[in-house]
Amino acid sequence: MCGIFGYVGKKDAATTVINGLKRLEYRGYDSWGVAVAHKNRLDLIKKTGAIGDFIKDNKLPKSYIGVGHTRWATHGGVTEINAHPHFSTNKEFVLAQNGIVENYLDLKEFLSKKGFKFTTQTDTEVIVRLIEEKMLKINDMREAVRQAFLELQGRNTIILLSNKGDRMIGVRNGSPLVLGIGKDEYFFSSDTLSFADRTNKVVYIDNMQMAEFYQRSVNLYNIKNGKQQLYKIIKLQQGEMAINKGEYDHFMFKEIEEQKYTLAAATGYSQKELAPLVSAVKKARTVYTIGAGTASYAAGQVAYFLRKYAGINAVELRSYEFSSFKKFLNKKDLIIAVSQSGETADTIEALEYAKDHNLKIASIVNMMGSTVTRMSDFPYFCRSGPEICVVSTKAFTAQVAWGLLLAFSVKGKQAEVKKLLNKTTELVNEIFKPSFFKQLKRLARRLLKYEHFFVLGREQNYYIALESALKIKETAYKHAEGFAAGELKHGVISLIEKNTPVFAIISNDEHQQDLMSSIAEVKARGANTFVVARENNQLFNKFIKLPDLKEADPLINVIPFQLFAYFMAVALGNTPDRPRNLAKSVTVK
Repeated sequence: MCGIFGYVGKKDAATTVINGLKRLEYRGYDSWGVAVAHKNRLDLIKKTGAIGDFIKDNKLPKSYIGVGHTRWATHGGVTEINAHPHFSTNKEFVLAQNGIVENYLDLKEFLSKKGFKFTTQTDTEVIVRLIEEKMLKINDMREAVRQAFLELQGRNTIILLSNKGDRMIGVRNGSPLVLGIGKDEYFFSSDTLSFADRTNKVVYIDNMQMAEFYQRSVNLYNIKNGKQQLYKIIKLQQGEMAINKGEYDHFMFKEIEEQKYTLAAATGYSQKELAPLVSAVKKARTVYTIGAGTASYAAGQVAYFLRKYAGINAVELRSYEFSSFKKFLNKKDLIIAVSQSGETADTIEALEYAKDHNLKIASIVNMMGSTVTRMSDFPYFCRSGPEICVVSTKAFTAQVAWGLLLAFSVKGKQAEVKKLLNKTTELVNEIFKPSFFKQLKRLARRLLKYEHFFVLGREQNYYIALESALKIKETAYKHAEGFAAGELKHGVISLIEKNTPVFAIISNDEHQQDLMSSIAEVKARGANTFVVARENNQLFNKFIKLPDLKEADPLINVIPFQLFAYFMAVALGNTPDRPRNLAKSVTVK
C-alpha cells in the first residue's frame, strides 16, 4: 500500500525521490512527504493529496541523500501532521513506515510514562520514540534501530534518514523493501519499478534484515543478532519500463486497450516452460488457488479451468480466509498464488504457512522479483508491463489467460489452446473500435443516476460477473453485485424492482438457457436488462455483442464491464486511475 523511496547519489535527492514516489503512485496513497539531509540538518515537506507537479515548486535544498513516502492511512486521519516521514524530537532523524505496529498502544503507554511526547495519531511515531528511548542508553544508531525493531509486533518495514553522518537505514519485516544499486548511487524502495529507469541491479532485502548506507557504502545485517551478512546483487531482465499515459487521458483506458497485446504475452509460455508446473499439478492431491480482491476472482477462474478442462481437484480460497483450511492441507497439495503486485500481505501469510509445511508453491504475478515470486517453486509472470492504474484490468485477463493455458497444457492440449488464444487476441483487436467504445460510453451515461447494479453469470462466467461488479464499485463508487444466476431465486430477486439495471453474461454453452430464464425472471419484475452475449433477444433492453470464443469467452466477456466502469467514472468526475480509499499493493492485513 504505502510506498517507500530513499536515494543516495550524485543527483538532486529531492527531485529523484519525488520521481521515485511518482513511479510508486500505482500502490495508492492519500498523503506524502519528502525529507533531505543538508549541512547536518534535515529539511522536510509533507502534504495531503496527490504529488502532482511538486518538482516545479520544490523548495527543498540541494542534497545527495533523501527519503520519501506515500501514505495510505491506517492509524489517524489524512492530515499533514500524520503524513510520513516523522521527525525525532531533536530533529536528528526522520522515519517512515509501511505496515501496522500491532502493539503500538502498549508501546505508546510505556513511552508516555517515560516522558516521551506524541504529536500525531499514527503508530509510526511510536517507532520513532522507541528508537529515541533506545538511544538514551546506546550511542549507536544502527543498534538502537535494531533493538527497537525487535519490539514491534506485526508486519512492518521502515526507512530512516539521519543528519549525523548522512546515514540511511531500511529494515524489513513483511512489507517489501529492495535495494537498487546504480553507478555511484543507491535506491531504497518498496519495489524495483520505482528505479527501473536508473538501474536493473537489485538486492532483495528479506524479512528481519537491515540495509544501511553509512560512510559511503551499503551493508546488510541480520536484525535478530546484529551480525553483518553478505548480499547478492541480481540483474533484472526487465530493464527500464516507461510509465506515461501517452495520448490517453488515463492509465485505466490505456491499460484496457493494451489487452490487445498482453493476452498474447501472458500465454507465450512454451510447453517446456510450463512442464515443471504441469507435472506438479498432475501429482497434487488438491490444487488450491489463492488470491485477494481481483486476484481472488482470477484465482477462482484458474481453479474453474483446472476442474473443467483438466479434471483436476482444484479449489479457490480467499487468502484472507485461509486460516480455517490450514488443518486440511497436506504436503501433497499444491498452492497457486495469484497477485498483481506479488506483495499482498494476506496471500504472503498463507504462503508462509504453506512453505513451513512443505507444500509446493506456484504463482502468477505481474511484478518481477516480488515476495510471492521469490517464495515460489514455480514462478510465472503476467508479462503485462507496468499496470499503473490502481484498478486492475490487463493483469486480471493475463492471469485468467495463463490459467486457461495451464489447464489445457495439463490435459496435453497446448497446441489447441494456443490456437484459441491467438484467435482471442485477434478478435480483441477487432472489437476495440471507436463504435464499440461509444456504445459503452453511451450506456454508462444513460445509467449514471442509478445506485444499484446486478451482474449475472454462471459457470465460466461466474467469476467474470464478480470481477465485473467489482470494477463498477471501484471506479464509479456504485453498489454493484455480481452473483451466480442460480442464486437469483434464492433471495436476490427480492431486490429487483422497476428499472433496476441488471447485467447478464451469456456464452453459447450448456448454461445459455438457464441464463435466459434468469433474464426473463428479472424482466418480469421490471428490470432493465443489459446483456453481453453472442446473439440478440427480445428480452434484452440493450445487447452488447461479442464474438464466440468458446472456452476463452471469459477473457473477452469482462472487457465491456471494464470500459463501462471507466466511462462511468469519468462521467461522474471520479479519478479512475486512483479511486478513493483504494491501494493496488495491499501490504497490510
